[in-house]
This record gives sequence, C-alpha cells and structure tokens, in this order.
Amino acid sequence: MDEKSRILKMVAEGTVTPEQAEQLLDALGADVAPQSPAVPASDYDRKMFRIQINSADGDKVNVQFPVGAVKKIIQATGKLPIKVDGMEGMDMSEMMDAVAECLDSRVIGDFVTVESADGDHVRFFVE
Repeated sequence: MDEKSRILKMVAEGTVTPEQAEQLLDALGADVAPQSPAVPASDYDRKMFRIQINSADGDKVNVQFPVGAVKKIIQATGKLPIKVDGMEGMDMSEMMDAVAECLDSRVIGDFVTVESADGDHVRFFVE
C-alpha cells in the first residue's frame, strides 16, 4: 500500500481528520486520489460503489449502488442508508466525508477496509 492509500485509510479509521490528511498529502506532493486513472466524471458516476460485509458469524452482506447515486445520498443526508456492525466506534461523519472525498476524486478500487478483532470484514470500493 502506498503512502496516499495509507493516509486515506487513516481517515477512514478516524486516526486523522480529512484536514490533517490533506496536509499530509500536500507534504507528500500528492493528489488526493490514490492510483486512480483519469476517468471522465460521467463514466465514473456509472461505476458501482460496493460494500461487502463478511461477519465472523457467517453473515454476508453485499450492497451496491451507482457512484452517482451514492454521491447524491451522501450530499443529501451525510450518510449511507446502511448500518455496518463492527464500525460503531468510528466517527461516521468523518468516514462519510472521507468516502465523499474519494468519490469526488474518482478513486477506483478499495478505499475503506476494516478487519475487526472479532473476525468481521468490511470493504468499501468502486469498480
């Protein structure tokens, strides 16, 4: 994982604020979007934003929305209409800010992964 991805992951985990991440990225001389090829906005908005949850209990949840719809949902409500077990201790407002920033930057691939001590796995990505 490169430095840009690590910084975005720290934002998602609540270790740093989006503002602190921006300062770190500026210090690296980096763009906000890690490893993202140039994708026209209209093409990116048609890509799928996916959330995969695999619980230690064997529950599996797969959610997918077009990126354009997710952007509108986050803009209107500040959050996604799902509850993710294992993420209760995280600052969801900052998490949604980080997700919105990744979507605005047209990030492709993983940008949030959580592996809890209980064995739950959560993954947010665009493909």
